Amino acid sequence: MSNVDFFTFCYPGDIIRLSQPGELESRVLSHGYSFNTVNVIRQRCDHDFDNIVFSSNSFTVTEWRTEDFPNILQDFNLPEVDEQAEEFYRYDPPYNHIWTRHCINHLIGLKISQADYIVFSDCDCRMDHQPSSWVNVAIDILNRYNDALIVCPSEGGYMEEKRIGNIRFTQNVSQQLFCCERARFKTIDFNVPWNWEVKCPGDPAGVYYWMLEGRIWRYLHKNGLYRAILPIEWRYRHDEWH
Repeated sequence: MSNVDFFTFCYPGDIIRLSQPGELESRVLSHGYSFNTVNVIRQRCDHDFDNIVFSSNSFTVTEWRTEDFPNILQDFNLPEVDEQAEEFYRYDPPYNHIWTRHCINHLIGLKISQADYIVFSDCDCRMDHQPSSWVNVAIDILNRYNDALIVCPSEGGYMEEKRIGNIRFTQNVSQQLFCCERARFKTIDFNVPWNWEVKCPGDPAGVYYWMLEGRIWRYLHKNGLYRAILPIEWRYRHDEWH
């Protein structure tokens, strides 16, 4: 079994729900894989939730705080201020779609992990059904197809730019849930220039291009790479907590 770390994330709007008895545990166990480490990154939770401690009878949980990584954008050659992004992101605190908030969680995971592979999952995602652990299938695809940078289970959609057997390949990226080879993913350029001349498949809204998923798309487009999507037998659900 390959060495795989699991990272999920919460912010003040998620932490209460994720900390309910059995919530985190059931979501992690739904993947059917014995992860090397299970990690929860608290984003902007400050000390308002110090009474919450994530735990499980099935695995050890390690918690991290985003404020302990003040230079994480610089660590991955990203600017603290992106003038292009400011055209599409409002910076008032109640607004959730500030681009940096949609990048730092995964970058912190990349900085922390020493595993061969990482599964990144939004805290409101879980596997719905699978004939075997999708993680094993994802690792096999990453090793078999060099043009697959990341792999995810099925979201129930149909988007693809090519297909190999029953595996869909697309440059449209979702950061909700995916598996990557840590060493390779850690070295990609998360700040590939973009000027609107070419848009991501599916034509997502402008804010997309500065979130982590949009930045990954920029890299995929530049280098002719893809996100591989497993068949519907490996189906995940996004509960859309926010």
